[in-house]
Amino acid sequence: MAADDRDSNSPRPTGDGPGGFLRQLGNAMDLPFVLVGAVIIGAGAGYLVDRRFGTSPTFTLILGAAGFAAGMYEVIRRLTVKPRS
Repeated sequence: MAADDRDSNSPRPTGDGPGGFLRQLGNAMDLPFVLVGAVIIGAGAGYLVDRRFGTSPTFTLILGAAGFAAGMYEVIRRLTVKPRS
């Protein structure tokens, strides 16, 4: 039986094709860097604003929290993407 003759409802191997498992592993390994990177960028921008205006850690905390929220949004967005058919 050729690969093209299979029923479209038949189960596919884990990973959805050649290199699928490695692609999924790569995507999973990328998630922590997305989250941490967003926090670092937000907190770094806040630190620079704090230095410019002489405000203690106010903007560092606000922009760090905004970076955390943006990072969480991106992680959730990547985890809930529906696979292509």
